[in-house]
Amino acid sequence: MPHGMNKPFHLAVTALLASLIGGCSIIASPAPRTTDPSKPAPSVTPTNPRSSSRPQAVSPFASLSSYLANRAGQITAALYDKRTRKTWVFHPGVRQDTASIVKVEIMGTALWQAQHGRPLSAAKRALMPAMIENSDNNAATELLAAVGGPSAVQRFDRQAGLYQTTPSRKKYIPGTTLPGWGLTTTTAFDEVRLVSRFAYPNSVLPNASRQYGLNLMKHVEPDQAWGVSGGNYGVLPGTTVALKNGWLPHQLPNSDWQINSIGWVSGDGRDFVLAVLTNHSPSEAYGIDTINTIARKIYAELG
Repeated sequence: MPHGMNKPFHLAVTALLASLIGGCSIIASPAPRTTDPSKPAPSVTPTNPRSSSRPQAVSPFASLSSYLANRAGQITAALYDKRTRKTWVFHPGVRQDTASIVKVEIMGTALWQAQHGRPLSAAKRALMPAMIENSDNNAATELLAAVGGPSAVQRFDRQAGLYQTTPSRKKYIPGTTLPGWGLTTTTAFDEVRLVSRFAYPNSVLPNASRQYGLNLMKHVEPDQAWGVSGGNYGVLPGTTVALKNGWLPHQLPNSDWQINSIGWVSGDGRDFVLAVLTNHSPSEAYGIDTINTIARKIYAELG
């Protein structure tokens, strides 16, 4: 996909950063289903928040059962609904490759390190907009090296509560010149937890770091704004969407696709984090369509 252009918005977020740095069982076994990803560790204690306007006793993925049963490939997804403080998982425990959604981990690592005595230079900070908004692989590779490589990302992952995520140590994807970090493995639940570190106040990332990351994820270039958004920014009425997508052909040149989308949706009475990972899609467009459909249905279910 072509790289986008930098936006005037960066003037504001750069100032902000500078101040900082210088399945399935669709219903029966969503695991865990009552955890709050904004907390540092899983909890299995049921919660009954009084603020919920619509208690969700049935998994929002239940209405997608027929659709998903007829889609090619392997699909796993997780949803955290802030209103009910419930997390729902479709095909729990399934690990898949991240492709470019790992760039949110790399960004999180850099921002977390800035709180612990490892500030980034202006040149390195400048890599983040290209990495997130344009999904620039070279920027991601440079920033990954700057933060200390896969070991540093894993330390951040553990701080953030990503216990089922393993950063890839490969330089390249075997048989290609594509960067090896795309073979980082993760689960949908871990990706919901990752995005929640940016979406909601927590002890891992301070508010300035969270807002900086969210602002980049709210401005990915238009041809990359599918997925959690339901197809593009503005498709889900009355909402703000922050997202990052990943796409990777397991068989070159263009077959057996890994297509992923992670993000936060807020507005129109909704506040949720959604992660969808899909493997073995017959084409890139097919995988994107699967995730767009899931996102639109979840939006409708949580209304």
